[in-house]
Order: sequence, then structure tokens, then C-alpha cells
Amino acid sequence: MISNTNKFEQLPEEKQSRIVNASISEFAEKDYETASMNTVVNQAGISKGSLFNYFKTKSVLYDHIYQLALGEVKLYLRDVRDETIDLSFENRLSKVVDSGVLFITEHPRLARIYFRLVYSGDSPNRKKIVNELQDMSDDYLGNIIQDAMDRNELNPNLDKSQSVFFLDAVLNRFLKEYHLVMNQRSQDTFDKEEWVKGITKLFTKGLS
Repeated sequence: MISNTNKFEQLPEEKQSRIVNASISEFAEKDYETASMNTVVNQAGISKGSLFNYFKTKSVLYDHIYQLALGEVKLYLRDVRDETIDLSFENRLSKVVDSGVLFITEHPRLARIYFRLVYSGDSPNRKKIVNELQDMSDDYLGNIIQDAMDRNELNPNLDKSQSVFFLDAVLNRFLKEYHLVMNQRSQDTFDKEEWVKGITKLFTKGLS
């Protein structure tokens, strides 16, 4: 028996793209409860029966979109990790922050869905999703911090768990503010380069 998701994946790429783009637009513009499957089918140019044949419920569709977004994020992070492995912690962290900014710039609708999910609880599976995101962040940032500790770029006696928590919190807040500024089209009032330098300095040299 073919699962609903497999049915979707067997569609022509052009039709998949229409459905995905319509779904991202709807979930980005509205919170989960008010997002409409009718709007998705109208924008995608398909029948409602067809959409429910691919995704049995709105929750299943949302989870599919979330997984696509997570895949994009992992791709960005993997590239930065591999490209910066020989750099100092300071330069590596700067690249990590830059990659977050680049992702938001290139995928503003996915970023809107992400920040709404994290900060407003807008998801039918929020706890599971947030835990998955936290595990990914702990692993990714933890490895970068551990590399720096092994190289004596950071104090080897640092509490790594606390360091990851602080860094993750600062990065999330910074990227949320950048996303808000970008949506308001007021980037000129937000000196991205100075913020990146400030975050990097804070975690390499402290507040002194």
C-alpha cells in the first residue's frame, strides 16, 4: 500500500512545487489554527480531494513543510561546519551567524513559520518539534564549542551545556530581530555587521 506522503513524492516536480509553495505561503501568513486548506488548494490549482489524498490532515501537511524547512536549515549548517572546520572559533562563529542571516534573507517565509512556532507555540506538534530543534542545536553548537575548547581557544573548563544554551539563546534572539527588521524593510537601521562582530566578541572575549 502506498502511503499518502509517497503519493505526493510520486507527483511531477512542478506540481509538488506548486503545493509546497502554496502551503508555505499560507502557513507563513497565518497561524496554524487559521491556516486554510482551501486557500492552499486554490493557490496550488488543485482539487481539495487531491490535497487530502496526499496529506490526510492539515497537521500532516504542516509536518511535511516543517521537515522541508528543517532539511534546508541542516544543509546550511552542514556547509558552514565543513567549510569552517579549520578556522578559529572567532571566525567560525562569525560564519555561523552569517549563515543564519543568509537563510532568513533567502527563505523569509520559512523563517516566519519557524519563529512563530518557537515563540508562539503555533504548531500541533510543538513540543516534539522544539525538542528536535534543540537537539540539533545542542549537537551542532556543542561540537563547535568543544573544538574550540580542545584547541584552547576557549577555557577547557567551561560548562559546555551552559555555553551552548547561552549561545543558542543569543543567536535565536538576534536572528528573530533581524527577521523582524527585514519584514519591516528597515534594514538600514540595523547594522548587521556590527551585530555579528558584537556577538562574536562576546563569546570569544567576554564582556571585558
